[in-house]
Amino acid sequence: MSFKTINLNNAALNIDASNNSVNARQLESAVDTLLPEIIRLRRFIHQQPELSGHEKETAALAAKVCLDAGLEVRENIGGHGVLACLHIDENKPWIAFRGDMDALPIHDGKTRPYSSSIANISHSCGHDAHTAILLGTACLLSQLKQALNCNIAFIFQPAEETCQGAAAMLNDGVFKTIQPSQVYALHVYPYLPAGSIGLREGPMCAAADMFEVEIHGRGGHAARPHECIDVVLVASHVIQALHHIVSRRVNPLHQAVLTIGQIHGGHAGNVIPDRITFSGTFRSLHPEVHEEIRTCMDHIIRQTAETWGATSKFVLKQATPVLKNSDDLLNHAADVFKTLTPDIKCIDIHEASMGGEDFAEFMREIPGCLFRLGTGSSPETRYPLHHPNFDIDESSLHSGIAAFTALALSAK
Repeated sequence: MSFKTINLNNAALNIDASNNSVNARQLESAVDTLLPEIIRLRRFIHQQPELSGHEKETAALAAKVCLDAGLEVRENIGGHGVLACLHIDENKPWIAFRGDMDALPIHDGKTRPYSSSIANISHSCGHDAHTAILLGTACLLSQLKQALNCNIAFIFQPAEETCQGAAAMLNDGVFKTIQPSQVYALHVYPYLPAGSIGLREGPMCAAADMFEVEIHGRGGHAARPHECIDVVLVASHVIQALHHIVSRRVNPLHQAVLTIGQIHGGHAGNVIPDRITFSGTFRSLHPEVHEEIRTCMDHIIRQTAETWGATSKFVLKQATPVLKNSDDLLNHAADVFKTLTPDIKCIDIHEASMGGEDFAEFMREIPGCLFRLGTGSSPETRYPLHHPNFDIDESSLHSGIAAFTALALSAK
């Protein structure tokens, strides 16, 4: 299927917005009409996943759909980022919605007609759904201009999985001609019932840093370790010590986690290598804890390597800050959902996620909210995020479009 066969803009939505308002029944009907094409769109994107920084075709698809809907489009912002603008009145405020586009280097393990056609790459985090929802919202709102009291910006973001895309778009002037007063995003969530919306006051996602460690020693024969500086031994001591930071240096009442995800070194079982590398991530919900972990890591890596006569290199990649929802906007959203989307079940989320989300970059200066979109309804749709078999209940796309559209219609 070519995306050229998908047309979201000719759907007969049967909405009369001439009285400058849309009620819950009209909104429900309009999304129902649009949903089959949104599902087709999501499946097309799912079949053609693109890794972070390589979202060329996905971005082109987003740009084309938005242009066909009559929106103004800027492309190649911070990489393959796209900004589509629906202008209502230059004197009206702006609100923004973000959807991320990138996939993961994970093999698609499920057997579906729309499974990934690209080896070892898949949308196992649901960004295909985010893109489809945002496009559906853009097309729907383009037909409801008379009912809008604000201008709308649709942000199609690359490289969320590497925590680089949001900052890159901001640095490249995504908001150089507009200034949104509020910004919203959602993320699919298999642990909530399909179609429900998860809301949380305060921190929603943790600050997340990535790191890489390289240790150099002196290689040699496995039978003569006294002539070597064994980097495998040094790395094992370093890794053990790093894992003790959270349990012994961080206040147990402050959530934090540190994980080593990769380790590489050596070529044979009877050879001591002269170099080893490993990498990982750490996350926390408290800025002061985050800084303490950074400092402890630097000391442990450097001093442990020196103790054994090795040298080390520690590269810290500061990825995302803590994502904290605006209480005012969250309460406003809850009221809007009750009025315009009464069939959507809103669920309070009691615990923050230790996952990182670079949507927080947009929220450094703009108040915003991130919602969870429930997508689980069966064993096939309850696999965790980043699992090879991850999939969604596609009926949940309805709630995503309806929620975004309701927020836009209610903005002042």
